[in-house]
Order: sequence, then structure tokens, then C-alpha cells
Amino acid sequence: MYDLVQSDIEGIFAGSSWTSHSIPIYPDNYQGAVTTGAEFCRLSVLPSNSENYAHGGSKALSGIVVVKILVRAGEGQKRIMAISDILDVIFDNKTLTNGTELSTSYLNMEGLDPANKSLYSARYLIPFKIYGE
Repeated sequence: MYDLVQSDIEGIFAGSSWTSHSIPIYPDNYQGAVTTGAEFCRLSVLPSNSENYAHGGSKALSGIVVVKILVRAGEGQKRIMAISDILDVIFDNKTLTNGTELSTSYLNMEGLDPANKSLYSARYLIPFKIYGE
């Protein structure tokens, strides 16, 4: 089930609904050079709980999708809010191809990025759940 969730989320970012916005996105553990000027995102899919939800032994897996949004510092939060709105259109309250159910999002402002003080960051978070096995 873990691979189904990962495939669902990565599929969204490979699709035209995201790529038409020209915002680069990288896996959170990406080690290569980030070739972007002003803004980009980092993606993490974090399973956090699994349980049996019926006597038949079916499993439920839940967790959270985290998209760290990084934009140019010193320009306020407007661009972070705009990117979050784009993400909401794509993710909020959706059921994806493999059955991953997404809930409603929330946003945590983080401030200046410790690795690059010219960037300001926030985390867009959206809980998920998938049933199966």
C-alpha cells in the first residue's frame, strides 16, 4: 500500500495540472543541484499509522503529504498563498487513482530557509488515508 500512495501523489506532480504552473518539485531527500531561480517545492509522503479496520483483516494506512514551498524572501506571503491555492485545486478532498483519499489541507509558515536565507518557506500539509490488503 505504501507504493500505491507514493505513486498516486507523484502521479499528480507528473500530470499536466501541476506542470502547467512551471514550479519545480523535488523529492525531500534529493541530493542533486536544485536548478531554480526564485521558487520550488520539496515533496514528502509520510505514512504515520496503519490499522486493521474490519474483522476481515483489511488494512488502513494513513499519513500526511508535505509539500515544502520555497519562494523568494522579502516579498511577503502572497506567492506562498497562491501556490497553496494551486495545490488545493489539485489535492483538497480528492480520491486518487489507486484509492488514496485526501482530506483538507493546512499551511504552516516557517520563515527564512536555514540553508538559503534568500528563500522563505512554508509547509503545505494534507492528510491521506488508503484502504486495502
